[in-house]
Amino acid sequence: MKENLKKTPEFQSINSKLDEAIDQMDMSEIERQLEKLSEKKPLPYAIEDSKIFAKRIVKQNKKGLVSMRKNIKKSGIIAACLMLTIGVTAVYGTDLFKNFKFYNQKTTVEIRSNQNISEEEAKRLAKEAQEDYDSPPEQGTTEEDKPRTFSSIKEVEERIGIKIILPSYIPEDFQMKRDILVQNSFNNNHNIYIKYTSKAKKNRSLYVSISTQEQPEDSTVVTVTDGVHKGEYKTPNGTKYAILKEDEGIIATTDINNVSYNLIFTEVNEEEMHSVINSADLSGYIK
Repeated sequence: MKENLKKTPEFQSINSKLDEAIDQMDMSEIERQLEKLSEKKPLPYAIEDSKIFAKRIVKQNKKGLVSMRKNIKKSGIIAACLMLTIGVTAVYGTDLFKNFKFYNQKTTVEIRSNQNISEEEAKRLAKEAQEDYDSPPEQGTTEEDKPRTFSSIKEVEERIGIKIILPSYIPEDFQMKRDILVQNSFNNNHNIYIKYTSKAKKNRSLYVSISTQEQPEDSTVVTVTDGVHKGEYKTPNGTKYAILKEDEGIIATTDINNVSYNLIFTEVNEEEMHSVINSADLSGYIK
């Protein structure tokens, strides 16, 4: 295939449609246009362009991050997320899943993939995502998907179709806020935020954050968060949590199948944190 493909009307049409799909975050259209592109220009061209594609998706998602934080400040694990396809000319098994986590001085980068990506490729994607996350946001606005408010656990489960598991132990001075926030995410996923506040101390709080992590075949998801890794914690029943620090909060986070389960503590002592973490029976998320 000749290198002047980029000058052809067909290439220009594909490139234009791909630009528009990326701007709209239309993953189905992005995949369609990438497939057309890979038919016209096989590897290694597709690999080279996937880097550009990855960086542009990161930037697009980063635009919506600032406005999202205004709505849910202390949600913890609020992240710049991106989804990309790598090497679209290749086909991999659907039962393949890889998870890489990179802990940096100021952030945590997670790579979730059902493609056959190597650790080296994951490191490259994490590095590019981190660099873009650190860069100033581009000017302009994106239309944000405002959180929906629900008044009960039952209502969330019935409307969203997600099982809500809460810790059975909550410190005595805590009470659950009436409003439960649900933020739609990419690929029909949901982030659910349930807040407990202290009746005795103003800044003392607990968030339960439950996020679904479904993703289509042959895709890779990169997540950048402000959480700084501080260690690990293992419950008596064997559930392992990563412990992160974000601003004044401590986050205990674990992944079970397609669910990310997070407990975000502010001004809660270690003994109380362990009691709350230990009391969360997450067996309901095991398929």
